[in-house]
Amino acid sequence: FFSKSNMVSTDEIIKGKRSGQSAIIKRTLELLKKTDEEMRLSVCEEIAKAHKFMAGLKWLCEKIREGFNLDDIEREIEKADREAVKYLEEIVDGKVVVTISRSHTVERGLLKASRVIVLESSPKKEGVDMARYLKGRSVEVSVFPDCAVGYAVKSCDLAVVGADAVFKNGIINKVGTLPLALCCKHFSKDCYVVAQSYKFLDDAFSDELKGYVFTEDMIFEFVPIELLKI
Repeated sequence: FFSKSNMVSTDEIIKGKRSGQSAIIKRTLELLKKTDEEMRLSVCEEIAKAHKFMAGLKWLCEKIREGFNLDDIEREIEKADREAVKYLEEIVDGKVVVTISRSHTVERGLLKASRVIVLESSPKKEGVDMARYLKGRSVEVSVFPDCAVGYAVKSCDLAVVGADAVFKNGIINKVGTLPLALCCKHFSKDCYVVAQSYKFLDDAFSDELKGYVFTEDMIFEFVPIELLKI
């Protein structure tokens, strides 16, 4: 059985809809370290089910199922995160960049941009949280409503987005990513995807793919690969 403290922590992670995937994985690992070994897989699967579009949580469950040590998993995640941040830093150095939602990996890589335009990312408005993070680290930031995506893209050098899952034919990310990518296509601006290796899947996305079925209240959407640079 779970202890009371673990139950609260599990509930907080499940309800953390404003948090990016990297933050959720980090908190899940912290929780698993305090969980009895025989219960770790079921706890991880419960969290992954609640965040069903986050490929990294499915990857984490598979690692636990295969018996990997949590410290080794953590080191692998940290290495992938560092590589993604370094890749992004090289892309955005001195550039005006548009982004949407809040990816903790993306926000760390954006510290070298000359200016960042953050789309607020309705309905949860995680973009506001990203803007606050960047402003606190002396990055010039503007927050635009999602409906101003066209003006934002016209004003930028390039766009950068994170991804909750990377398929062979595109990505799943927060709603608003598809309009951003379409605007980039229209204005001939590159829309880069920054995602760690553990978010890549061997499948091609389709509406019938098990575990990735959209409903009207979902805050995620699929973006085809022809609109993106991955």
